[in-house]
Formats: sequence, structure tokens, C-alpha cells
Amino acid sequence: MTFRRFSIPSTVKVAPGLLSFHARSKTRFGGYCLAALLVIGGGCAPKPIEDPVAVLSNPNELTGRHFAAIRMLEATADPAVTNQTLKRVIVANGYFIDVREMAYRRMQSIDREGLKRLLEIQMPKIDALQWRARLCELIAEEPWIEMTPTLIRAWAQPMPNWVDTPAERPERLALVEMYGEPKLPDVLVQVMLDADPIISANLRARCWELLIAEGQRDRVISLLARSEISPNDGMFTDLRTIADQTGIIPRNREEIIWARTLCRPENAGFLAAATEAIRQLPEDRRAQLELRDLGILVAAMRIDPGLLAQDEASLYAGLRRDIDVDGRRLYAANFTGWSQSHTERLRDVKEKLSWNDLLAMRIAIESLSIDAVLDHVFDYAERDLLDDETEFGGVIGVDPKGRIELLEFPPRIRRGDNRFEATQDLFDAAYTGVFHFHNHAQEFDNADYAGPHMGDFAYAEATRANCLVFTFINSRTINADFYRHGGIVVDLGTFRRPD
Repeated sequence: MTFRRFSIPSTVKVAPGLLSFHARSKTRFGGYCLAALLVIGGGCAPKPIEDPVAVLSNPNELTGRHFAAIRMLEATADPAVTNQTLKRVIVANGYFIDVREMAYRRMQSIDREGLKRLLEIQMPKIDALQWRARLCELIAEEPWIEMTPTLIRAWAQPMPNWVDTPAERPERLALVEMYGEPKLPDVLVQVMLDADPIISANLRARCWELLIAEGQRDRVISLLARSEISPNDGMFTDLRTIADQTGIIPRNREEIIWARTLCRPENAGFLAAATEAIRQLPEDRRAQLELRDLGILVAAMRIDPGLLAQDEASLYAGLRRDIDVDGRRLYAANFTGWSQSHTERLRDVKEKLSWNDLLAMRIAIESLSIDAVLDHVFDYAERDLLDDETEFGGVIGVDPKGRIELLEFPPRIRRGDNRFEATQDLFDAAYTGVFHFHNHAQEFDNADYAGPHMGDFAYAEATRANCLVFTFINSRTINADFYRHGGIVVDLGTFRRPD
């Protein structure tokens, strides 16, 4: 079999700081090499290597010294130290591809199983992009069939700004090289079915996610219908329940977790309510539903059942009147320096919106028209402003009596005043809630940061939730934006604090 080298296309947009290379000479496979740096300038003799571990612990050493240190390592170091040192070179930032590859081959020869375990954990995290692509080449060249699950996990991990086309992901190209393009869906199905339902739950979810991404939705629907799947298989049992009751097929790992959570006994009442709301919808509208819509449908039924009967035209007309009148000022985040831009005007994104989106925005506006809710939004944002270690966030929901509730959740970890890290408690509440929300409240005059930015869009893409962001315009005015996956965002207008 002739092996085809993978390369990251010339159109790739790589985020600043991700490439851990110091030279710019292209190799024959599209990566970078350091051949020029092997020449030591000025005629000076190379410094002798006394401690190969110390040399290899410093990514800034000359490449020639790294090569020599790897050759010396086994003869001078304890086997455990040798392993640890090689692992560092393979996965840590700052090393050149040629050095990494030599460390990879040495470790493969002395501890193949250890290398396998290392890559299982670290490969999806490697952000030295050219090295990650080369790793995929090395695995496919062999071919190292045991690494199939690792390639799948790495492929499923989003890599923003890497490749323009998902089909160009090097992990996918490696699997195609190993199995052939026509067999790729079969490989994903077989790995999913062979994996342990408990120990490898994440791998199974990733296989499902990639099947959907590969256009194999009908394949996963047929899997759910297969009688030979064990009733003890929790994932398939739960997803079958969700498909039967709502007609919804989860698209990614987060939605699989979401669907399975809804099947827990404590959420039986919510799922029953969602199923009842779906029955009130026409067939064509049911076909558009996603998991994020269930909370919206239940909220509409509890607040005003008549909302479910409104058609798309009437919902849009009402929103246009409330949030998109001619001359209204829009507050939008500044995307200077980014290749992407996002319009926030309702009329400009109309063609991308579904009935479900329009209903979600209507419920958001109705919620923010309630003085008690708006007071809570302002109070929470003011407390956020006083805390410069994190953003604040939470969930907006509707209780069984139709009352809007704003639930506060502390961050999972404090990582700066422009970031909110959601906790599992927040997600558990949001599965039966209506909106995820967070604040942009670094100061009262925060108009330049109104609306979601790139991290927020990535969050919406991963969670596939309906999201709101609240931004201070001044001490008495706050701006609200609705956003969701696909880069869709709509400015819902400004709201003044009740007197």
C-alpha cells in the first residue's frame, strides 16, 4: 500500500501561539524541520553531553544535541527515567517534529504499551498541530490498528481554527488510510458496539457523534431499532426512549449526556411534559426539534399554551415589532482581529432561524419584562462587577407553576474576569431549564463587549444549548443577546432596571 502523506492545507487558519516550532523550512509532508539548525555556527565544537535527561528537558537545546541525548539515554538513565523523558519529548510543547519522532520511535521499540497508553490520554490534547498531523501519519503508516479508538477520540475533539473542512482532519485521514473511505462508518459502528458500555462510555458517544457528522444519521436510527442490542446497554436504551417519545436524535456527546439525564427518574415529570407539548405541534414542526427545544416547549406550555399554536410568521412579526424596529441601536461585541464576524439584527438572520428559535426569543423577552426577574438580573450582574476573578452565570428556567426562575451557580474554577466555567450542577439544572446565561459585567460602561464572543460561541457549539448573555451598557441599563450553535446571535434589546 502506498502511503499518502497528510498535510495541513495552506488555507488553514492557525490560532496564534499554537505552533510550537522555531523554524520555517517546509518538509516534504507539509510540516517543519530543523535541518538548518543542525549546523552549529561559527565553527565552535558542540558542548559535550554529560546529562542526556537535562538536555532533553530543555526544548530550546539544539536539535543535534537532542538527537544525541536520545541515543545516550538508554545507556545512562534508569529505565523509568528514560520512559518519562521520552514521554515528555513526545507530548510537551516546544520540541521540533524530528526530535519528537525519534523519541516516538525509541519509545515504541522499548515500551510499545506505554506509548499506547500515553497517546490514549494525551493525543486529543496535543495542540502542536503539525506534530499531531505527523503522529497520525506514523500510526497509519504501520498501520497500528490498536490505536483506532485513540484516533477516534482525537478526531472528535474540536480544534477551532485548524482545518477548513472536517474531512481534512488528519485523524480521519489516518483512519481512511488504514481502512479505506467506504469502511469508515463501519469502523465507527464496530468500535461503538465493541466498547464497554461503562468503561468506554465516552468513546461510544464520540463514535455516535462522528457518525452523525459523517452524514450517517439513518445508520444510528437503525441501530436504535435493532432488537439484538442488549437491554442492559444503558446508552442505547436511553437514546431509544428519547427517540420514541420526542423523535429527537442527539447529535454529539453533550447531547447524549443530556438525553440520558432526561431519562433519570427525577426528570420523568419534565420528559412527560415535553412529550405532551410535542403532541400539540404539527408534524413538520416536530421534525425540526432539538434537545434544546424541550425546555422552551415546556416553558411555553406552562406560561401560555397559546404560544405553541403561534405560527412562524406571527412569532417573527411580534419579535420584529419588539426588538428590530428601524433606527434601534444594536450593541455588538468587537471582533477586530478575528476572521469571523456575526450580525445580531433579527432581520439579517431571519433565514437561519427556525420556529423554535423564535419561540425561545419570545420567552426570553417575556421573562425579562417581569420586574422581579429583571431585578435579579441586575443584582446578580452588580455582584459580578465587584468580583474580578470570574464571570457569573446560571440557568433561567420555568417552575411547574409557570414562574420564571433565575438560578445562580458559582463557577467551577476562577480563571479570570472574562470567563465563566460552568459546573455540573449548572448542567443538571439546565437539562430541564430554558437558557444557559452568563454576564459581561466587568464595568458599567461595557458596550464594546455586548453579546457573545468566540469562547461563548464555542460553548454553544459544544453544548447545543439556548444561551443568553447580559452586558452592562450603564448602571441602569443592560443588554441581552440570544445565541446558539451555528454562530447564530440576535440582539434582544436593552432593558432598564425597574424603579
